[in-house]
Amino acid sequence: MKNLYYFFIIIAFSFAALISGCSEDLQGDQTPPGQITNVLFTPNYGGGYFTFDIPADEDFLYVRAEYTIDTGENISKTSSVYSDTLWIEGFGQEKEYEIKLFSVDRNNNQSQPVIQKITPLAPTTSAILATLEVKPGFSSIVADWENTMEQPVTIYVKVKVGETEVTKIFASNLAVDRFSIENLKGVPYQVSVFIRDSYANQTDTKDFGEVTPLTDGPISKKQWSFLRDQLLYGNKWDYDSSPDPFQQKPFKEFQGTYRDDSLKNARMSYYEGRIEKFYDNLYDYEPVQNLNYFHTGNQTYPFSYFLDMGREIKASRFKIWQREAWGQLYGGANIQRWELWISDDKDPTDGIFDGWEYVGTYELVKPSSVIEQKNQARNGHEYMLYPKNPHFTKPFRYLRYKPVKRINNGLESCASEITLYGTEADGSIIEDPSVLTKAIPGWE
Repeated sequence: MKNLYYFFIIIAFSFAALISGCSEDLQGDQTPPGQITNVLFTPNYGGGYFTFDIPADEDFLYVRAEYTIDTGENISKTSSVYSDTLWIEGFGQEKEYEIKLFSVDRNNNQSQPVIQKITPLAPTTSAILATLEVKPGFSSIVADWENTMEQPVTIYVKVKVGETEVTKIFASNLAVDRFSIENLKGVPYQVSVFIRDSYANQTDTKDFGEVTPLTDGPISKKQWSFLRDQLLYGNKWDYDSSPDPFQQKPFKEFQGTYRDDSLKNARMSYYEGRIEKFYDNLYDYEPVQNLNYFHTGNQTYPFSYFLDMGREIKASRFKIWQREAWGQLYGGANIQRWELWISDDKDPTDGIFDGWEYVGTYELVKPSSVIEQKNQARNGHEYMLYPKNPHFTKPFRYLRYKPVKRINNGLESCASEITLYGTEADGSIIEDPSVLTKAIPGWE
């Protein structure tokens, strides 16, 4: 029994010694690291950054800044491991603030603070508001801004007409961004804007006065037609060059432009695909198996299709629908990037060679949300012709659709439908309910 007693005594002493040893190991080095030196502050919007020399301690890990912003919130920011730069942000005024900078080592020991007095530039929110522009869009009001620091902010746009006032909210952290308030009438709206950041800093409300949206409508396609090569070249076309119309060419002196990247149409039809299906007010929808799209067959890029509007119009924006058959949305033979050109050539008898004007380059972007992917595909992908400065084109009759890149590798290319918005040349809008503008009921 005595032996058993001595055994437990030995175990108890051993356990106590083990606990004591572990405690010492857990405490580790308690010596704080040295302070940073040669500290330099560079101000920026709503903050800035410090550069410094790190201490010589082998276990140095990072630098931490501690400061208080205008709301009273205490903020802590850390540098990356071994970095000699530390960014701070969140200040709402151009005034002096106190910043404490600590060196921290791997055992979480911290040095005595290096105290810095700094004065940042204007708040990020104010800097963004200074760049913000409000302009009329088509049945919309458009706000553009720059956010060089790419800080998360919220834009509040107040729109008032009569006694009705609505505030639209948009969050962004992009360097350049845009916000549109859509489905507005062509009447004056009072517009004002303020901006708030994630630190609760908020600008004063800036009044942008009255903004009147531009008015447009869907362009009727009843007069549209495909401008075949023979019509594109007019009296420059050599009908005697071949008994086969598909083998005919322009007269020799005009064949320099008769190539895929210039004045020449891609194939009119290939299997079920025909260019006329590009403007027939139906889009390709797999569940109903309507196969409604143009199909080029093997075709190198760039290529073009030329369309005759049947009269002069002025365009503002457009929609494009993809081919869907056999699950090809956002892939397959669908076109990713294209150009639009217009011509107001007044004499088609000698060919449509004059008045061509580049409008812009546009791209199909796949939304990150699966729901939005489907919604845009059904309702059509919408583009303003002049997104940076919304306005109408000059009056034109002829449209050149010029694809320059396919989504996936390959030579066959397809698109399902195009709808233009705008007015007639005289500014009038002809109501045509047959024009495709959104998802076809029952095809959602």
